[in-house]
Amino acid sequence: MDVEWRSIGRSRFAIRALQKVAGRDPGLGRLVLGEGDRGAARCPTPCDLVTHMRTASGRVQREEAARLVRVLLREAGTDPFIPRLLVQALLPGVISVAGKLRWGRGGDWQDGEEFFGELLTTTWCVIEEWAGQDRPYAVRDLLSAIRCRARRQLFRAKDLASRVIATGCEDAIDRGTAAETLLDELARAVIDEQGQGMPLDEAQVLYAHTVLGYSIAELAALTGRNRRGLSARRDRARRRLCA
Repeated sequence: MDVEWRSIGRSRFAIRALQKVAGRDPGLGRLVLGEGDRGAARCPTPCDLVTHMRTASGRVQREEAARLVRVLLREAGTDPFIPRLLVQALLPGVISVAGKLRWGRGGDWQDGEEFFGELLTTTWCVIEEWAGQDRPYAVRDLLSAIRCRARRQLFRAKDLASRVIATGCEDAIDRGTAAETLLDELARAVIDEQGQGMPLDEAQVLYAHTVLGYSIAELAALTGRNRRGLSARRDRARRRLCA
C-alpha cells in the first residue's frame, strides 16, 4: 500500500481532490493551501498530509491530526479519492487493531496477510457507510467499529463453518444409495475435497452458496464478512474443485 500511495498520493487528481476539501475547512486550508500564512503550504500533497498526521507529537498536534480525520470523514463522500486518503491515514491504527486480534489467529483466514487484507476491506466499508458524518471522536469511533466487525467475523465464520459442514455431512448420510442429482454430486464433491485439504473457509462458502442456495449477500449478512472476501473464497474453491 505504501508503494502505491507514494505514486497516487502525489498525482494531480489526488492534489486537486485534497485542495477541494481544504477549501472548505480553515484548518486544513492552512496546511494544504497556506491560507492565512505568508510562507509556502506545508502539506501541498496528500502524501505530505498523511506524513504530517502520522508524525504528530504532543497533545496539541495529536488533537489536530484527529481533527483532520474528522474533516476527511465528513468529506469522504465528496470525492472518490478521499476515502483512500483516509484509509492511508488510519493505517497505523488498523495495524494496531490487527495486532490486538492476533492477526486473525483462530479464524478461518489462511494467514495474517489474508486477514489484514480483509481488515482493510472492512475499513473501506466502514468509511463508505459513515461518509458525510461529523463525528467528534472520528479516529476512536472508526477503529472501534473496525475492530468490532473483525471480532464478529472471527466468531460468526467459525459458527457458520460448523453448521454448513455438519449439514453437508448429514445430507450425504441421509441420501444413502438413492440416485444422485447433479446437486448431490456437487455436495459430495465439496465435502470430499474439504476432507482432502480444501481450506474449510473455502469449502463452507462454496457449499453454502452453490448447494444450499445462499446468495453472497445473504452469507455476508449471516457471517458479518464482506461480499468481496466471500466471493474470493468461493472462486478459489471452484478453481480447486475443477483443477
